[in-house]
Amino acid sequence: MKYSILKFKRNEKHTMRDLEKLRGFLADKYKENVLFHNHLSDGYNYSYPKLQYKLIKNTLSVMGIGEEVIEINKKLFEEVDYLNIDGNFIFDIQKELEIYDEEIKYTGDKMYEYRFITPYLPLNEKNYAKYLKREYTLEQAITNNILEVLKGLGIWLDRENKIYVSQNLEITSRDLKNVNMIAFIGSFSVNMKFPDYFSIGKRKSIGFGTFIKNNF
Repeated sequence: MKYSILKFKRNEKHTMRDLEKLRGFLADKYKENVLFHNHLSDGYNYSYPKLQYKLIKNTLSVMGIGEEVIEINKKLFEEVDYLNIDGNFIFDIQKELEIYDEEIKYTGDKMYEYRFITPYLPLNEKNYAKYLKREYTLEQAITNNILEVLKGLGIWLDRENKIYVSQNLEITSRDLKNVNMIAFIGSFSVNMKFPDYFSIGKRKSIGFGTFIKNNF
């Protein structure tokens, strides 16, 4: 799976809230391209986002998944000379573009451990109610979220290949758009191999649920 990460490096640190401002700035600058904002003429595009905004070690970043979006990241690298984060114009940026080619694959009995580097938001209103009644588990949520990623990337598992998940997550509170959303932090293991900085769960296009390999 080919993907790219464009980093806007500077001395100042940023927060998760700045990612939505970055999306707003780029979506306005490139409003003709739906990949920047996922809004269609007849509603919202709910497929797995191929362009995602990331906070990587306090650095505002844009991740592009697939050849088409890698080209978009190259275009941003060439054209974006400043950022506008909520009215704060930032000119002191150093751009760094990295392109990767790593496998996403089913690993059978071999489990890989990953760590969330941003809060994971797995629950909507419906499955949150089930979660409180212990009718829906975090293992189920992670499994469903991984299947969503695979489907969105055109990766299909054989019917006999089952996904196994274990998790070591703890609950935390997160205020998002003035709504108190339940988030989790911690790690999980799954018999799938993923590259670093992919995301699962809600709000993944603006960096929530981003995970990396946990020391392997």
